[in-house]
Amino acid sequence: MNQKLIAEKLNISQATVSMALKGSPRISRVLSETIRKLAEDSGYHPNLAGQLLRQGRSNVIGVILPSLVNKFYAELFQELQKLLTPRGYLLYFSQIQERGGLEQLADYLKKLRVAGIIAIGSIAGELFPMCSRDTALVFYGGDKPLNLAASQILPDRFQAGLEMTRYLIARGRRRIAFLGVSSQEEQRFRGYCRALNEAGIPFRPELAVPGRDSLNSGYEMMRSVLAGSPDTDGVFAHNDEIAIGAMRAAGEAGYSIPGRLSLAGFDNIETGRYLHPALTTVDQPREAIAELLAEELLASMNDSARHRLVTVPCRLIIREST
Repeated sequence: MNQKLIAEKLNISQATVSMALKGSPRISRVLSETIRKLAEDSGYHPNLAGQLLRQGRSNVIGVILPSLVNKFYAELFQELQKLLTPRGYLLYFSQIQERGGLEQLADYLKKLRVAGIIAIGSIAGELFPMCSRDTALVFYGGDKPLNLAASQILPDRFQAGLEMTRYLIARGRRRIAFLGVSSQEEQRFRGYCRALNEAGIPFRPELAVPGRDSLNSGYEMMRSVLAGSPDTDGVFAHNDEIAIGAMRAAGEAGYSIPGRLSLAGFDNIETGRYLHPALTTVDQPREAIAELLAEELLASMNDSARHRLVTVPCRLIIREST
């Protein structure tokens, strides 16, 4: 099977088949999916590497992640692989947690002649000025629009933080800790503060605890909170890993969940639903996010002027821990 036969079978032009297989935004999503499915079912594989090399690019897509220990990012990377590998791309991932490594990474990606870059996390936006101007980039995350000449997928973490804290308050919780504060401007923390203010609950600085995104950090933060404020009756954790560590510490301290303490996380990692009690959390829809990132990146490869800001809603997943 080749592009000409695919075109004849679908009664469309060969040019339309070619553009769809390259991810052109000029072809509708429904038609593109029909063409790609027929190509896949018939065993057709375009020589993408050759096409890109003629354009001075490789078939490698760089994926920049803040962490692979965090299961949300690992699962998001897997979703991207499912979408982009069948289209002939190889995904090269790099974990960047500190700004010092960005320039070296940007230089390495230039040497690879990557077809595009998907940058994820709060410091990802700083990569943009270090990359070649003709490199397609798409960003996910951050707490505000980056105002860069690139598309950005922005999760609505403020609304999620607001709704989760409102939910805990509606459950009768008044002394709610926030574990894992990264900055006063972080959106889910701002949502937490707004909900407290709406309910007339005074903000207690000792219940807003900074910490790293890890199980151990969650464990230590929870121990510290309960030692200093034993009347704490609710916890909203920056992510699920912090919440899981906090759950262990609360149990060791004799706090029943959700009887004496309601506990909620963020990210909806798979582990959370297998805990006892199962963890209430906020879902960032991985499949939808991965589809948007892949769609925007492929479109940007064919249209360097494409710059979109897309806000992705999050949703509460209510389980036994609250």
